Amino acid sequence: MQLSETVKLYMTREQNSLITATMAEYINTVNSLVSVAVKGTSISNYTTADVTANLPSALTNQCIRDAKSIVNKYDKACRDADRKNAKLAKQGKNITVTATLPVLKKPCCYINNQNYKVKDDYIEFPIFVNGKSKRLSVKVSMTDNQKFIFVNSKLGTMRIVYKNNKIIAQIVYEAAEPVYSDEGSVMGVDLGIKCPAVSYISDGSVKFYGNGRKNKYMRRHYKYLRKKLQRAKHPKAVEHINNKEQRIMKDIDHKLSHDIVETAVAHNVKAIKLERLTNIRSTTRTSRKNNHSLHNWSFYRLAQFIEYKAKLAGIKVEYVNPAYTSQTCPVCGHVHHANDRKYVCKCGFHIHRDVLGAMNICNSTEYVGDSNIRHTA
Repeated sequence: MQLSETVKLYMTREQNSLITATMAEYINTVNSLVSVAVKGTSISNYTTADVTANLPSALTNQCIRDAKSIVNKYDKACRDADRKNAKLAKQGKNITVTATLPVLKKPCCYINNQNYKVKDDYIEFPIFVNGKSKRLSVKVSMTDNQKFIFVNSKLGTMRIVYKNNKIIAQIVYEAAEPVYSDEGSVMGVDLGIKCPAVSYISDGSVKFYGNGRKNKYMRRHYKYLRKKLQRAKHPKAVEHINNKEQRIMKDIDHKLSHDIVETAVAHNVKAIKLERLTNIRSTTRTSRKNNHSLHNWSFYRLAQFIEYKAKLAGIKVEYVNPAYTSQTCPVCGHVHHANDRKYVCKCGFHIHRDVLGAMNICNSTEYVGDSNIRHTA
């Protein structure tokens, strides 16, 4: 399987200027090639001789490959739109679906594994200087674990991109597929808003993760700041605040998923079961109080983080039907709503509602297919 590692570049002013210019030229070249292809000229047989760009031939070749990929995806989107339009026309609906042509906006560049080297605390890659291709050696910050990975793994494409206004390198590498065990416990994880996550393990262990009230407070706080800045007509500040909120919430999800998988490893868990929460926003009862939290709830991202961290630990992730997991009594099977956080059944069974959900998820055999989630940089 493919994973990626991020390293920070420590550049001189001259190197920063050269790399920034290369990134801008890269996306301009890709966008130009896509534009040529969309206007009717085939780029399928293009080589570096057909492209005029202030880039080394290795990067120009990568531009051609990226442009071909974008054009193929756009052509597929156009075909899908045509099929949908034909279907809508048969239904008598006056709606037209159109495909959007992807355009690269954020400066970046991709370099394949044959054209860069990771050596000691430096990365070497080709760059255009005064009309000639030269290899640039840039100092980077790497952990001992990253150095071990880069020396002992097959490296893939390197992407140079901006992150938080700093230029970084993201390096893809091949990692061994995990070996899953058939022996061990099973963990059910219930994801929610008030309680971000609750786990129940078949050995009887229960654990709560995160602070839902703190998360809701932060969302309300940043929503208030955005409204205030929107009234003052500061769009850049609004975007900055929104990005800051997303970084905080993403960091919280990383920590939650790490704790969940760490607990699973400690209890010798062979499989983690999650609810398949597709269309949860349209099927959940909403109110003025929780509507904003529901629509900003990153359940898919948290599930994604849990899955790829579990995979690295050799633990399977399975998805089950979420229907009535917080309403079904595991003793008598009676289905009814809980009174706020407390679930009390007529048979005498009582438990915290979210623990009940995790318990039913753990015991569920109503699987809804394998996950399509894959980790990306």
